[in-house]
Amino acid sequence: MIYKRSSALFAEAEKVIPGGVNSPVRAFKGVGGTPIFVKEAKGAYLYDEDGNRLIDYINSWGPMILGHAHEPVVNAVVEKAKKGTSFGMPTEIETKIAELAVSMVPHIDKIRFVNSGTEACMSAIRLARGFTGKDKIIKFAGCYHGHSDSFLIQAGSGASTFGTPNSPGVTQGTAKDTLLANYNDIDSVAELIGANKKEIACIIIEPVAGNMGCIPPKGNFLKELRLICDANNILLVFDEVMTGFRLAKGGHKSCTVFMPILFVLVR
Repeated sequence: MIYKRSSALFAEAEKVIPGGVNSPVRAFKGVGGTPIFVKEAKGAYLYDEDGNRLIDYINSWGPMILGHAHEPVVNAVVEKAKKGTSFGMPTEIETKIAELAVSMVPHIDKIRFVNSGTEACMSAIRLARGFTGKDKIIKFAGCYHGHSDSFLIQAGSGASTFGTPNSPGVTQGTAKDTLLANYNDIDSVAELIGANKKEIACIIIEPVAGNMGCIPPKGNFLKELRLICDANNILLVFDEVMTGFRLAKGGHKSCTVFMPILFVLVR
């Protein structure tokens, strides 16, 4: 395919945007090449600035689950936009959406909407630490939970802008409270818990990993996580920014006691 227009736009973007993109996930310096600039989208297809038609397997990481420019969605957005787009005050529709989410997802009692996956995960970790009175967390190498300092430790493709797995600027004090386990390896989790008894507030995981390639959980891995958390007074956080309603109507169905369903409602 030809990407002359995308290359030209990328060169212009680099003059005013660090790395030429507004997300480390779309940065190319670690692997080489030029990002594709999208002009428009419809249904299952993206159309780039060079006129190529591309199949979209990502769907904006979830929000475009019905496809791009789906007419009923577009019409609803237009009608709401006519009444204003942001007020900085409560609205009835917030409550209606919250009621719908709570009714669809098991184990959710209350929900708070935020602006990004990073903010959702960061808030969940802070809540877990406040509730348990413990400081350390366990995450899995290759899983990405946003660009909060605690998560930028072997965070997969989401942090690989320059080919470095650990982001410069994260202090040693922050890094020491993030413990790394191996995905689909319950023994590595048990080892960390044993070495840090009564210090771990929560384990955070993508129930289906998506930032180191699409890697499903093997066998009873997630159920074993649930059991080991219960046995050690550790909270289990499912980061479903990408999986969410794409796996099932109510998100991943593994039984969890503490499972904020983390969605990005505004990108």
